[in-house]
This record gives sequence, structure tokens and C-alpha cells, in this order.
Amino acid sequence: MATIRDVAQLAGVSTATVSHVVNGTKKLSPETTERVLRAISQVSYTPNTLAKSLRLGQTHTIGVLVEDIRGLPVAAIVSGISETLSRSGYKTIFHDLHLLEKLYNQYEQIGTYRQRINDGAALLKSSNVDGIIYVAMHDRHLDYLLNPMDTPLVYAYSHGTEKDTCVTYSNRDSAADMIRYLLNRGHERIAVIAGHPHSYPTAQRLLGIQTAMQQAGLPLSSEYIRYGDWEYESGREQTRAILRLDPLPTAIFAMNDLMAAGCMATLQEQGLRIPGDMAVVGFDNREIASYLQPPLTTIALPTPEIGVRAAALIMDMIGSPAVPPRREIIHCSIVERASV
Repeated sequence: MATIRDVAQLAGVSTATVSHVVNGTKKLSPETTERVLRAISQVSYTPNTLAKSLRLGQTHTIGVLVEDIRGLPVAAIVSGISETLSRSGYKTIFHDLHLLEKLYNQYEQIGTYRQRINDGAALLKSSNVDGIIYVAMHDRHLDYLLNPMDTPLVYAYSHGTEKDTCVTYSNRDSAADMIRYLLNRGHERIAVIAGHPHSYPTAQRLLGIQTAMQQAGLPLSSEYIRYGDWEYESGREQTRAILRLDPLPTAIFAMNDLMAAGCMATLQEQGLRIPGDMAVVGFDNREIASYLQPPLTTIALPTPEIGVRAAALIMDMIGSPAVPPRREIIHCSIVERASV
């Protein structure tokens, strides 16, 4: 097997120069770099990354623990993580907890699977990863979910304790932005189809809605707030209840796109025009939003950016172990379509 000395001898340079070319640790002339790369190719030299890892005490590998790769935000977050780490020379090891069917839409029951989650983290640690990124399916607090560990940890699309590093988005600010969007288009009677009443995103989004309405000096009657379960059928059911209100709202804000789709179907069955008779907006910017008739105005989650920032944070923690915990909140954006 070729060694670094073989490369240096063939290229007519020192072993230190070969090391600089391999590791990118020093800017060399194009001629020298080309000569070394040609020699590497000729002798089929492969750097001993294991030996390097042992010397540095790092494997340049990050473990990514996902609740379920099929969950709505997970794939896009993972894409942001892997692309960012790859550009920095890191490898990734993934472990899927397969919790989609187990949790269904009862995301707050995550604590039931605490042992399964910690077993997954232990599996990644046994692979000598330098850090772990936990990717959730649903934004919520995960305080003390993972056992204390000496491996750097970042929560993505969720929160830990004040001692944890996390990156996610603001449910409250995003919902408030959507209310202001509707208010600016003349809607003052706005009904809400919320998610589970005990859900963290439901509570935060409702707080944002109430804040924006109060700032505008407008009431938000409890009758105008209906609780669904994040699913299509509950959007239909709660819309039927809203249509019994007097006076009717002029706009309905569904807290996710699936419930918004159910809302639109019921409105159209009742002969109401969207947006002529009733405006409808959603949350999540799922693929279905652009296919609905009319296409749905909704809130786009910054999922790839969450992955990018989670990767950057874990690398910072590895490079500077004393760095204090950080909590990053990335802004969402409204995607205007034709439902308002």
C-alpha cells in the first residue's frame, strides 16, 4: 500500500507538502498542487483517515437521529444537514426511530418512547460520532428526553432545556404574520381551525393570532376558535361548525394545510366561493397546497435552513467545546397563492 513518503518522493516534495495538499491546510502553488495530485493518482495513495482520527480524537462523523424520515419536515432538514456537513468534510450516520405510525398525530406523547430514543442515541455514540443532531417531526419541547451525554447534541425542529442547543422556527410570530396579512386585505372576522388543544404549536400559534388581533383592536371570540386534530377530516368537521356561526367570518385560518384542504372542500360543497365568499389560509406549505383549487396561501417552514444551521451549530460545538448553548429561531415566510 502506497505511503505519503512514496507520494512525496515521486512528486519531489516533502511529506509535509503532501499533507497540506491532502488536508487543504496551506495554500500552495498550482504547479506544486498539480504535481502532488498526479503522484497521488499514480501510486493510488489513500490517506489513512482512521489514524488521523485517532490522533485528533475525532472521527469527523456526525450522527443524525431522526424520529421518522417520512415525517413532513424531516427529509428537507436532513438534506440541509448532510449537504452542509459534506461540504465541510464530515460524514453522516443516520438512525431512524420509525415513530410515525406510533405517534400518528399525538406528537406530545414522545416521552412514551424515551427508552427507544436513548437506545438510538447510544447506537450512534458506539460508532464514535463527534456529535449528534436530533431531528423531530413536530416542533415541541423535548426537555430531558435524551439522557445526559458528553457528546455534543443539537435539537433540530424542536426545543430542549435552556442548557441545550436547538434550532427551529417561531410558531407564534408566523401565525401573527398570517393574521396581519389577512387584516391588511380587509378581513376582520377571522375564524381559526386549530390543532390539538394540548399541542405546543397549537398554543404558540393561537398566542400569535390573539396578539395580532389585540394589536389591531379586534376581538377574537372563543366561538371562532375550533380545535381539530391536524387531519383532513377534522378540517371538514370544524368548517361545518364555523358555517353555523352568526355572523360568519370572512376568512378561516387553518393551522395546517391538511385541515385547510378539508375546510376548502366543505366550503365548496356548500356552494361558497374561495376567496370570493370566504378566504382560507394554511400552515406548512405542503405539496398539496399548490394543487388545491384555488391554490392555497400558506406559511412555508424554513426546513432546509434549519438543517443547515443545525449542522453549523454541531460543528461549532465540536470545534469549541466551551461554546455556550444557543437557541436559534429562523423566520418563516408567507407563500401567496389564490385563496385570499
